[in-house]
Amino acid sequence: MKTKSLKTLFGVVAGFAAGLAVSNLPPAIAAPDSAPDALSSKPFDVAILEVKQKFTPGDFLSTEFSGSYTQTVTMSDGTQRRIELTPMMHKGMRVVRLKDNGGTSYMGLNGTTLNGTLLVQLWDKAAGKAQMKADGWPGQ
Repeated sequence: MKTKSLKTLFGVVAGFAAGLAVSNLPPAIAAPDSAPDALSSKPFDVAILEVKQKFTPGDFLSTEFSGSYTQTVTMSDGTQRRIELTPMMHKGMRVVRLKDNGGTSYMGLNGTTLNGTLLVQLWDKAAGKAQMKADGWPGQ
């Protein structure tokens, strides 16, 4: 009977150790290495707005960028926010990393993020032009 108890205890300890080892492995992401290069040359439009109240326009900053984008904006209360946008692959998805005063989040290539009163919008220009062409718009 002692042998059976010892085997059971050994099985439980071995299972726990294996689970602990597997839980500390890095996640495997199967994605081609060429995709980040394509994202770094993709043109985007970005708009950064301060949202203070519904239906009230704030200061509007809009520009085009490729690669990465960094902008420091001064809010109406005098605080400054440093915004960094970087297109990249993250967990097998094409996203844009948003760093806002040290905090990091991810958004889609055509995405909108609201961090407090700061609104950041992105438009994938190539995808937008292709959609307009597919919808029959001239000159696209």
